[in-house]
Amino acid sequence: MMQFPTIVYRSPGANPGPNGTSYDYKGVEDAKALEAAIGEGWHVSLVAAVVPVAVADVPEDDDASPSRDELEVQAVKLGLKFDGRTSDAKLARMINEAM
Repeated sequence: MMQFPTIVYRSPGANPGPNGTSYDYKGVEDAKALEAAIGEGWHVSLVAAVVPVAVADVPEDDDASPSRDELEVQAVKLGLKFDGRTSDAKLARMINEAM
């Protein structure tokens, strides 16, 4: 369950981000405001906001394992709870189970 108030992110924006990306952020006070922000293209994590821009050049037939950023984006989309201590393998398992 998400705690409020919280911050949402969108890319591109005015703030420099990782790997040549940029982002904006804003606060949301409750679940209704969060739902509206997500509908407007905002994301619940900076990774989720900037990774689609950063990996846009990856070909779709790429057989490589997903990167940590890609795993985090998918986990956020599925509403999974994880943190920096969650291994890539565990995060991948959680995603597979949720799908």
